[in-house]
Amino acid sequence: MKTLAKIIEKYSAIECNSSNYYIGGGLAADKFASRRHEDAKQDEGKVTFGKAAQMFKKATGVEIDVVYDVFNYQVPSPEWHHAGKLPKSYGGGMKKTYFLNANEIVDIAKIFHEIMSKLELRNAEKRQAEDQKKTREQTQKEFLNANATYISRIISRPSFFHETEKEYNGKYGWFSAYGKSYNITAYYSGYQFATEELLKEFNKI
Repeated sequence: MKTLAKIIEKYSAIECNSSNYYIGGGLAADKFASRRHEDAKQDEGKVTFGKAAQMFKKATGVEIDVVYDVFNYQVPSPEWHHAGKLPKSYGGGMKKTYFLNANEIVDIAKIFHEIMSKLELRNAEKRQAEDQKKTREQTQKEFLNANATYISRIISRPSFFHETEKEYNGKYGWFSAYGKSYNITAYYSGYQFATEELLKEFNKI
């Protein structure tokens, strides 16, 4: 099994082109891939994300999706080149192939487990924030149901009103008015409280 130490040893001895923009754009002959992609593919010091992920999986036993997270964390703006076609369902056009160079591979291998720890901490904090958001949203919902009346698509907003939607009624039906400005009537939906105190209490949740 390939270990992280062997990865460091191998790629520390390999050099790579820092850039291949001198090659110019356009497709490689007889291939649906850019000339730069083919150059990077032939560079001993550059490895596609896919092949690098397999290599690190064998060295660490960590699942592929987690290895990709490590790559993206450590190298947020990797080298990439066009190659292959995207399905029409994804908009068509050309795919992007991402590469790690020898220096990046060595850096990742040296601190792979440190990056894993940082990712675990970040993910735990993210889950905690999501749980807090869900709890807040549930508390807000319960408060609204107990203390306010829902009103749909009114032209004039009443006092002590918590707005949840602003819409236009266009030629093809209703659509959100947020981020738009048309010279047509806007309609509001939301919850009306009986007193200002209740609205303030809601806003503190």
